[in-house]
Formats: sequence, structure tokens, C-alpha cells
Amino acid sequence: MRRVFLYIYSTANIVGCILASMGLLAFFAGFIKSFWLFIVLGLYALGYLLTPKPHTISLINSSESLDQDLSPKLEALVKKIGKRLPPNLLSQVHSIKAKLLLILPKLAAMETGAYDLHVIRQTVVDYLPQMLTAYLQLPPAFAKLHKMRNGKTAQETLSEQLDLLDTQLERIAISITSQDAEALIAQGEFLKAKFARQDDWL
Repeated sequence: MRRVFLYIYSTANIVGCILASMGLLAFFAGFIKSFWLFIVLGLYALGYLLTPKPHTISLINSSESLDQDLSPKLEALVKKIGKRLPPNLLSQVHSIKAKLLLILPKLAAMETGAYDLHVIRQTVVDYLPQMLTAYLQLPPAFAKLHKMRNGKTAQETLSEQLDLLDTQLERIAISITSQDAEALIAQGEFLKAKFARQDDWL
């Protein structure tokens, strides 16, 4: 059923239906009398085939070294998705980006251990990109309108996930400022447990 809904909500299907409807209107108005069914089907096929297919977006390669400065990668990620996310979601991503840019250098200077740095930086490399990729691969109409098993749309669900990530990063920033290594470890574990399997969030 998921594939059926993805097809129904796809931009190509919507454009095809609009053109087919125009053919039906022409038939009922008397402009088309012969072969109207073939014309209607042809218009649908034309709209479906000519609609540009969504581009698969690749945000950040998970093989990127965690030892390098990931700030440019994070900036590039936000720039790449800037025109494809609704304003409310983009605002949440900007908030997350700001916290990550603040946290990463401070975490490295804190010297709490390689594991803590790895888990937090993994948010830049895997967790956030995978979350956004899963969303951006959905047809816009499906993401905005279709209710999933949790009773919410993909857009609402992603907003909740981003809010949760943003809140957790804020707590991490507070722990770094207070030099609370134990709290930092616990928060890193939470991030790993919550966001390591982003292919399941939808």
C-alpha cells in the first residue's frame, strides 16, 4: 500500500491526472468526439512521462573521516536542501547547524575521549543527513498530506525528530560548558540509540 500511495501522491501522477482531466473537459464540451478515451489516456501518459523525476539527493558521505573539520560539509548540507524543505523545517535545521558548529570545536578541546567526539560528529555525517534524505525522497504531496501509521504526516514526524535532536544538542552544549563528562556520555548514548537507525523513522 505504501508504494500505491507514493504513486498516487507523485508529482508525475498529479500532472498526468490534470492533463487527462483537461481531455475529459474537452470531450464533455464537445471539442473531442472520436477516440476521446485514447486522447485522455495519451494526455495522462504525456504528463506522467514529461514530468521531471525527483533527483536522488546525496547529502554527506558516511565514509567521511571524523578527524577532519566537518563544518564546511554541514554548511554545504544546509545550502543543498535550502530550497527543498518547508520554511519551518529549514528553520529547525538551521538551529541544529548552529548548535553543531558550536559544539564540535568545544568537544574536541574538552578531551573527553574519542568515543564522545565520534558519537556527536556522527550526527553530522549520518544521523541528520539520513533523516533529511529519507524525507526528501518522498513526493512533496505525500510528505505534507498523507497520514502514516503514527497518525502524523512525514512532515510532522520529521519536525518532531528535528526538535528532539535540537533539544538534545542544546543539552550537550550545556554539558560541555559545565565540563560534565558523565552527562555528555549519557547524551551521546541517547543520540546513538535514537538516531542511529534513521531508515526506520518513516
